[in-house]
Order: sequence, then structure tokens, then C-alpha cells
Amino acid sequence: MLEKIISGGQSGADQAGWRAAKAFGISSGGWMPRGFLAEDGPHPEFADQYGAAELPTESDTARTQRNVQDSDATLWFGVTTTSGAQATVGACHRFAKPCMPVYPGASFEPCQVATWITENKIRTLNVAGNREEEEPGIGDRVERFLGEVLQQLGHERA
Repeated sequence: MLEKIISGGQSGADQAGWRAAKAFGISSGGWMPRGFLAEDGPHPEFADQYGAAELPTESDTARTQRNVQDSDATLWFGVTTTSGAQATVGACHRFAKPCMPVYPGASFEPCQVATWITENKIRTLNVAGNREEEEPGIGDRVERFLGEVLQQLGHERA
């Protein structure tokens, strides 16, 4: 059973993962660069709101690697041609962690993701993906999609 959703706190898909976790009463966390930096500014409030931890470096690569390492698997939301996608998918391969690229409303349905989570016995899920600035509206789409996934897994809104 899925117990925790982590992310790197970036605008867009990452923050949507945390919002979905909170809406369903699921534990959250993850690593952010020093200063709790995201593309939309510093977010020290994420430590209290979502259990985010601060890395000693401002490196996006270090953030990505730690979140992949600390999870059982990663969901990547959005196009996979960005440098962030390449870094995330690469880290998943390097650390032998399952990774599922998902584009809400396109090739995947929430039930497919729920089945993948169940079959892989994922307890801690890393949610990553495109930034809001790269793809306006992705945060809302990911939050809705994850809500449907969590309902498929038997979670109820808090």
C-alpha cells in the first residue's frame, strides 16, 4: 500500500504530488536544494507543510538523485525530452528503480498507474515532472490525476 509521496518541490508536477498527498492524508517529504529553492522562488514553508528537507547544495541534480534513491519508484509527469526528465529517468536507471513516464489525459489512465504501483509494491513514490513555467496548468492536471490514482488504490480524501 502506498504510504508516502515525496518530491523535489519544484513548481508544477512536484508540488502537485505533495498537494495530492495532503488531500488524502498521505505522508509526504523529499529533498529540495539549499534555501528550499524552486523555480518560483524559495519555499522554506514546505518543510512544515510537506516534510521537505533541505540539501546542503543548490544542485538540482543532487535533489533528483536523493529523491530517486529515497523512493521505491518514480512517476514522471509531462514530456520526457527536458533536461529534468533525462536526469530523473537516468537516476532511476542508475539506482535500479522503476520509473513510469505519464502524461495525464494522453496515453495513461489512473487505473494503469494504480496497477503499476500495486504490482511493484511501491510504498514511497517519488513524483516528478515538468515545471509549471515549462507547461502551464500541469500542476492542476497532475493533482487531479493523482487524486484518481489514490482513489483507485483505496485511499479516501482526508
